[in-house]
Amino acid sequence: MIQGVVLLAVGLSCLVGAAIIRESTAGPKSLEPQAPLLQMPFAASRASSEDPEGLMASLTEEYPSKPMPGLGKDSLDSGPSSDSSTVAPSPSASTNPNASSGDSLDPGKVELSLSAVSSPAPTNKPMPSPSSLAQLHQQAIVVDTHVETPLLITERNVKLLSNGGQVSLEKMGAGGVDVVFFSIFVNPYQYKGKEKSQADFIIASLKKEVQANEKYIEMAYSHADIERITQAGKIAGLMGMEGADPIGDSLDNLNYFYKQGVRYLGPTWSTHTLMADSSGQPKPRWKGLSKFGKMAIERMNQLGMLVDVSHLSDAAFYDVLKASKQPVIASHSAVDGVQKNARNLSDDMLKLLAVNGGVIGTIFYPPHLQAQGKADVKTVVDHIDHAIKVAGIEHVGLGSDFDGLDRPPPSGLGDASKFPAITAEMQARGHK
Repeated sequence: MIQGVVLLAVGLSCLVGAAIIRESTAGPKSLEPQAPLLQMPFAASRASSEDPEGLMASLTEEYPSKPMPGLGKDSLDSGPSSDSSTVAPSPSASTNPNASSGDSLDPGKVELSLSAVSSPAPTNKPMPSPSSLAQLHQQAIVVDTHVETPLLITERNVKLLSNGGQVSLEKMGAGGVDVVFFSIFVNPYQYKGKEKSQADFIIASLKKEVQANEKYIEMAYSHADIERITQAGKIAGLMGMEGADPIGDSLDNLNYFYKQGVRYLGPTWSTHTLMADSSGQPKPRWKGLSKFGKMAIERMNQLGMLVDVSHLSDAAFYDVLKASKQPVIASHSAVDGVQKNARNLSDDMLKLLAVNGGVIGTIFYPPHLQAQGKADVKTVVDHIDHAIKVAGIEHVGLGSDFDGLDRPPPSGLGDASKFPAITAEMQARGHK
């Protein structure tokens, strides 16, 4: 049964998107924060009351650093440390809009057309058992917690309706995507000193594209918005900010971007910020969260803005889990249990994420998924399966990083139209 927007694949015991934003923490009255974006079906698992395995106590332990990841915009641990002369990466290396090819599983032969966007509205009533894979996928509330399409809109002037990238309204419609988090990413090298104004430009450009296609998509700012939009047969679009460079050293900027509609923030990209250390630079600046970072986490909890732990150093991850009184997400990450990488979550991290009530959105970036960087649908589901075994099925979702991949995506997952392939592979492995 779909309960609100719980993001469960109906008929599959598999979470297909980030299932939480917050519970009912009230923010400052002057900001009038919205109602919780997504309700918490598993709040009882959080560590606020009991911690039978002593997981939260392990936060005080020291954890060894992991090896450096492979290259890529989203893993590109390209930022120079304070004593490094590393050349900044080219901004154009952050996207690969033409890398949308790949073998397709063709489950149910979902048509690549906008008719899929305007599918029958979901309800809270019990669903009949699906008679086909296509019906099974269509009944699911499918969420992608991280796409980089705003970069293409602002830097390559592409249109959201139809384009040569990995995400468009046409492709999302064909893939049965119901909710998508657009990443607001400002390259700290390219826009140094202009981070906030560039973030404003990206947000305005995205909203303009959404408004131009309001027949098929609307911006969502609350749980009620998501329900209303998806029940109308449209895609609900939300915003998450990748890297706190536009925030600078100001808590007021957190308030400002919350008002603009940003509903999660990753304190770092691949470079350290005033808020925290990144997994992308081996020499730490703060040894985790900075003092300002801890203040920022508290403010984000008050606002109802999710903390995104993807890209954080190990020490910063554990600091966030200690500091946050609300669930957190890893919007686009993979797992060490399948492929070790500085950007991937260890089993300890997955367990703590579950105790916190959080969710990992499984990334599609091949170097994070497989040592040789030649991933396919099965590889992605390997990571999903491992995360399910360690953290529990309620804490595992999808965070493709489409349009932010600088390598071809996994075979069979060339673009957003191919999401049914994951449902097919999950079903083939016995998930009901």
